[in-house]
Amino acid sequence: MFNLLVLSGVLVGLIGTLIFTRFKPIYVFGTALLVVYFTGQITSQQLLSNFVNPALVSLFLLLIAAVALEKTRLVQGLASSLLKGKERFVLLKLMFSAGMLSSVTNNTAVVATLMGPIGRNQQTPPSRLLIPLSYAAILGGTLTLVGTSTNLIVQGLAQDAGLEGFNFFDFTLIGLPIFLLGILLISFIYKLLPNNGFTSQKTPSHYFTELTLAAHSPLVGKSINEAGLRQLETLFLVEVIRGSELISPVKPTERLQANDQLVFSGDINQVHLLEALPGLELDEGVVDLPKHNLVEVVISPTSALINKSIKDANFRSQFDAAVVAVKRGNQKLSGGLGALQLRPGDLLVLAVGVDFSQRTNLARNFIVVKGVKAPQQHQGKNGVLILLSFLAALFTAATGFLTLLDALLLLVAGYLATGVLSITEIRRRAPFELLLVIGCSLGIAQAMLSSGLADLLAEQIISLFSIWGLTGALIGLYLTTWLLTELITNNAAAALAFPIGLAIAQQFGVDAKPLLLTIAFAASASFITPYGYQTNLMVYTAGNYRFVDYLKTGLPLAVVYGVGVCGMVVWVFLFNKMN
Repeated sequence: MFNLLVLSGVLVGLIGTLIFTRFKPIYVFGTALLVVYFTGQITSQQLLSNFVNPALVSLFLLLIAAVALEKTRLVQGLASSLLKGKERFVLLKLMFSAGMLSSVTNNTAVVATLMGPIGRNQQTPPSRLLIPLSYAAILGGTLTLVGTSTNLIVQGLAQDAGLEGFNFFDFTLIGLPIFLLGILLISFIYKLLPNNGFTSQKTPSHYFTELTLAAHSPLVGKSINEAGLRQLETLFLVEVIRGSELISPVKPTERLQANDQLVFSGDINQVHLLEALPGLELDEGVVDLPKHNLVEVVISPTSALINKSIKDANFRSQFDAAVVAVKRGNQKLSGGLGALQLRPGDLLVLAVGVDFSQRTNLARNFIVVKGVKAPQQHQGKNGVLILLSFLAALFTAATGFLTLLDALLLLVAGYLATGVLSITEIRRRAPFELLLVIGCSLGIAQAMLSSGLADLLAEQIISLFSIWGLTGALIGLYLTTWLLTELITNNAAAALAFPIGLAIAQQFGVDAKPLLLTIAFAASASFITPYGYQTNLMVYTAGNYRFVDYLKTGLPLAVVYGVGVCGMVVWVFLFNKMN
């Protein structure tokens, strides 16, 4: 009873902390696991074995192998052909291709690679393509065992519980019809998304940048009009910060004073026009950085920078970079660049130094959208060989000739031996924090099973949906997992829902596989907010979207996806077992 009460408190505290605070998940899960361990609910052997789980190691190797694919230019070459044609045809080609690519490699990398060509195209507004691109990548990740980390987490938990686990294409039987239905639905409802036009030199992009008027500037004492600050084509002066005073809107007759901070909105590529004005200077952190070398990054949901002001973030020392401009969805920011508190999804334009791409903390804090090219880009035969070797490794795993772990071990070893990857790259790109969070989640899931908490939660779900028997329990499990994935993270949702699904299977005396598949699909069902999944967050600012834009297309998709998953699982796996 004591263990049950302690674990219940840990679970409530864990979920509540993830939802209502900005603590990094690694600290939250690490603390929860330590409480579970020191109250005797898991053994030291169980604690340590979770971090060398075969599925977890396979996930690590898969993400490392995906780095090699990013260094080829095959996806960039594909992008140009995808964006030709009529709007709906372009959308269908883009979604289908992104989904197929995401079924075997990192969907974040797929979206990041395709975002650049979409933003530069002048035929279809990017705002009509970017949310569908993200959704297609999510749907595509459900097609195979390696398509998304949640599938591998459920696989690892199943093996750890002594179950057989999944074959490579077990997910395809459910995922392929849902994927095709999903992209068909999006192709009809995508016009609910806003048409935010095209990005060009004549179309300001709502970037928010700030310059300071030096005391020695000849512009001091001149009006806004006299200084030429009303004649800029693609930049607009939105406010002046003078000490503690905020002047907005700024009148053309307003006289400039020394040390005024001038805040502009518009096309950041034209910021050099401002620097050409005498005595108007970017932040001192940009000094000695090449201002033509601009990089766009999105603040990750796990970033240590969240809720810090730009001034307090120490960009120069942490990243060899300085913030030139900020963009947040379609919002008009205010109050000065230095005082702006960073949020997940903020798009930052950074002036970066030569050491930027070598920093080991980039992946933990940013999703790099464009501006940093992978070193040693592999083209032609080399690029094709890298891709073919990757596909060959997956093929040997899919056919059972090798285990997934063995196939990926050989693949990564081959990439290292031939110089496609280096130890330095692996150290820099390795997702250690993600792996630690998953390892902690596995330990908490074990404790939920051993303490009886999973059985108790399963009984509540069965009781609530008792009118529909096993089908009702499956629907309740789907809804529970889906709610968790929208509130916390997809990986944590899969780990916490797993013991509940296993307990339901045991109470009904049925094979656990259909219930565990339901968990894996539900954990990937993040469509209605920009914050539930990394790819949704990546396109949020790039498409100038509002929160409601995700609801317009994501809610119908979430309903169709949920009904489709539950219906397909019941039809394929449970039809003959229901009373």
